[in-house]
Amino acid sequence: MVVSAVKASGVRKSYGDFLALKGMDMELKKGEILGLIGENGAGKSTFLKILAGLLDPDSGSIEYFGMDFFSNKDKIKKRIGYLPETDSLYGNMNAMDYLKFFTSLYSVRDWESKASSLLDMLNLPSDRLIEGFSKGMKRKLSIARTLIHDPDILIYDEPTGGLDPSTSLFISNLLKELKEEGKGILFSAHNMYYVESTCDRIIILKGGEVLYSGEIEDLMTKSTKYQINYIDNGKKKSFKAENADELNSFIKEVAENGGKVVDVIKEVPRLEDIYFKIINGDLS
Repeated sequence: MVVSAVKASGVRKSYGDFLALKGMDMELKKGEILGLIGENGAGKSTFLKILAGLLDPDSGSIEYFGMDFFSNKDKIKKRIGYLPETDSLYGNMNAMDYLKFFTSLYSVRDWESKASSLLDMLNLPSDRLIEGFSKGMKRKLSIARTLIHDPDILIYDEPTGGLDPSTSLFISNLLKELKEEGKGILFSAHNMYYVESTCDRIIILKGGEVLYSGEIEDLMTKSTKYQINYIDNGKKKSFKAENADELNSFIKEVAENGGKVVDVIKEVPRLEDIYFKIINGDLS
């Protein structure tokens, strides 16, 4: 039996009379990327902060590698790399000193070698003051900070938010490399193209509730339609099948009636289109 790297069950959180999370369930395995998507105020950041130990839920349970999070928080947090939505950096430090500060918090051995390797990997200068960094460079440095202690789990809140396409692509490729190293990665995002190209699975949140949880490939397959162009009694006709079963059934029917299928055009929707259908209640 494979133990989930992270498992959350029935997580609820309220702020006064506002219920931000209404019983959140989630599982994350090592070596996979899970995307958390939803409108502003859907509960994404709240959930990520709870998973990182920055907020306590009203109720529910969270386990990391089969261990209860709340009774082993100090131990487990050393295995987590958390990236908040907004970077909090020290402008009067250079990148190397900034990472050195955090290695002392995590008791990282051979910190200088690890910090240098991370800065090289992220194309960041080691001796330049952070106040002179661009937004993309600051985001990369924040990511370096989450990796300096070699955590098993990465929890990122909008890792590419507000970044240029080149930096966003760089971070997307980096996450895929970290996945191949066996890290479990959970991140929130608004950019559907980024989610579609990076994630294995997604969770769609609305008003603190999960509307969909599953593999992107399954969701795309279920939403794919097919246009069949065929000849019936010498006339060109077309038919749109709503799914693969209907496609196969119709092709069989055409053949049985003496017709001929000319071609089949597969219409794969964008994740963004499917997302809005789910959010608006047009697709379950």
